[in-house]
Amino acid sequence: MWRPVLIVLQPTPFCNISCDYCYLRNRDDRTVMSAEVVGAIRDRVFPRMAADAAPTVIWHAGEPTVVPLAWYRRAYVELRRTAPAQTHFSLQSNGIALGQDWIAFAQETDTQIGLSIDGPQAFHDARRKTRNGKGTWSHAMRALRELKASRIDPNVVTVLHPRSLQAADTYFEFYRDNGITHVSFSIDESEGGHAVSSFDGDDQREAMAEFLFSLLRRAYLEQYPLHIKEVERIAAILAGGELHNEQIDAWDVLVVAANGDVTTFSPEFMEVRSRPHHDFRFGNILSDDFETILDSALVARTQAEIRRGVDRCRAECRYFAICGGGAPANKMQENGALDTAETNFCRLSIQPAAEAFRRFVRWVREGREQRRVRGREVIVQEVATQEIA
Repeated sequence: MWRPVLIVLQPTPFCNISCDYCYLRNRDDRTVMSAEVVGAIRDRVFPRMAADAAPTVIWHAGEPTVVPLAWYRRAYVELRRTAPAQTHFSLQSNGIALGQDWIAFAQETDTQIGLSIDGPQAFHDARRKTRNGKGTWSHAMRALRELKASRIDPNVVTVLHPRSLQAADTYFEFYRDNGITHVSFSIDESEGGHAVSSFDGDDQREAMAEFLFSLLRRAYLEQYPLHIKEVERIAAILAGGELHNEQIDAWDVLVVAANGDVTTFSPEFMEVRSRPHHDFRFGNILSDDFETILDSALVARTQAEIRRGVDRCRAECRYFAICGGGAPANKMQENGALDTAETNFCRLSIQPAAEAFRRFVRWVREGREQRRVRGREVIVQEVATQEIA
């Protein structure tokens, strides 16, 4: 039976802001996912899942909240009819339109909220702007305050710029002072409609590792519960957890666009162009039989190419044990082929997180050893003093 890990549903490609690093090619398109597409997901997709499947269904793409809340209320009811009991729902937002009505919906449906905030105001407003060029930080922070007032602790996604890496203390204090406890870091990748990353050129791996290590160190010293997704994923694997890269096996990830187009492997494949791969559109749930999409020759050929790339990663990269083969969309976008290995995404996401965790563990161990040594010295001094007396 089919047990997907992640199902990305794109209610609309439209976004109400204009980030400098946006990779969406059609963010001006106001198409909204039709009732027919929702019905096809309900009737043709969800029933194919095993009863014990526990996928996360995330509303993502443009800005989900530009679609009326009433639409989500109807869609949620319809999808719950056939979704496995352990299905979790999530929504990723820029916070502009996220108000009390959305918060009430999230509470009623147990929908997790992800909020995009690029750290302190100066960093956020430099690149996350309204369509007339103004900063959006105040809007995102209002949404954060309202969420926390309603006892919702959102997962915050922060996209970093090279200048960010020199301001770890500023970022930590921003998260601490605003009660942000769960954060995930990204870079502005060369992907989709965003052809050039601010990280292109100089090797920023060391700076990224030091940035993450500095956050971990400050959080430890101040006993602040800052959870960094990328680091905790690696820690869990090294602690004996299962390594699972959901992007390398067909249909562990399913993406359905507003018009019913379907892709798998990397969610970002919806924005990647490749004529031999039919732009990674593997079918449409309105016009194609879903079983035929699942078993298509194009998917099988793409899977084989991805597997060759995974084999190269396994042979060439010392981080393979905590990565599992990278992200196919990044390989295609950066290297021009799926059967390749290292990408800038690897160098700036996976590798620095591993190095930061290694440094943190060593730093904690050395600190404990120093405290033990100091403790023994104090005991020896006390004994000596007693003997003299």
